Amino acid sequence: MTKAAEIAALDSFIAKLGTASYLGPWLADNREAIVADIRNDLPVDILLPRAAVRKAEETVAVAKQDAARIVREAQDRAQQLRTEAQAQCDTQRRVVADIIARHCAEAQRALVGGR
Repeated sequence: MTKAAEIAALDSFIAKLGTASYLGPWLADNREAIVADIRNDLPVDILLPRAAVRKAEETVAVAKQDAARIVREAQDRAQQLRTEAQAQCDTQRRVVADIIARHCAEAQRALVGGR
């Protein structure tokens, strides 16, 4: 059988199956790839229907968007935690500085008063 005859048989089979069958729409969706394989003397690859490929591409796109959002949220939360930690450190430094200042003042009063 020639390549042209195989392609004609494929087209005839697709038409015979029609859109109400399970295989007809799949073959129609993948006809170009099948014809390319026939013309290039390659074994026909089993392909996913275009609808499944589109759904897979949509799923991957949504997953990438979700991943980017999760990374942004994690970065924002990390920055928030760093800011809160810095504020706590600043507060503790002020408390310690106040305590030291009080002790220094008391020590100074004790030294001046003790002379």
